[in-house]
Amino acid sequence: MKFSVSRRRSRPERPLPSSLPKGLGPRTLLCVDLRTVETSWSQRPLEELRYSSRGGRLGALFAGLDMDPRHPLAKNAKTMSPLRIRQLFDALCEEMAEAMLHDVPEVAWRALLPLLCPHGTAESPYPKEGLPEADAANSAGLVVLAEGHIQAESASMAFTRAAGPPTGSEPMDQVLWSDLVSHLLPMLDAVRDRSRALLMEC
Repeated sequence: MKFSVSRRRSRPERPLPSSLPKGLGPRTLLCVDLRTVETSWSQRPLEELRYSSRGGRLGALFAGLDMDPRHPLAKNAKTMSPLRIRQLFDALCEEMAEAMLHDVPEVAWRALLPLLCPHGTAESPYPKEGLPEADAANSAGLVVLAEGHIQAESASMAFTRAAGPPTGSEPMDQVLWSDLVSHLLPMLDAVRDRSRALLMEC
């Protein structure tokens, strides 16, 4: 079962990280089943998530917050700030990611984005309670770069046809570019064929 077009369009838009000033440093890309993440957020008891957790950032947040283990994160988060909600959701996405590209250099991710998002915008993966702030669109966190068959297929074709970084990108080692593309294409295949989503740190 695939996300409907209307559901993908219902996600709030967020600016791409490339719209921000240079100097942001490396960023991580994640391939995630957002439906499963959203179900875990809204339905799975915290105790169950804690039991299945691999530790990491999610485990550290669980240890540092006073939450009721009988209830899901969505219910526990009702009294939390939007920033804390986004931090928890980020950690849950990281915990449930099927593939990750860690520490992609800034020169590389800025070159990747025009091929992944030629329309020039990204989307927010967060539950609505994580986005009531006026500046939420420009805050740190995750953005959805690709979700759905058509978007993933278009991005895959763009990378396959490109001999290197897009025209106008900063100079970059060709070996680095080829290595990144070779890791990114299977992630886009999962977005296209298995209803996954490609996310990136903003």
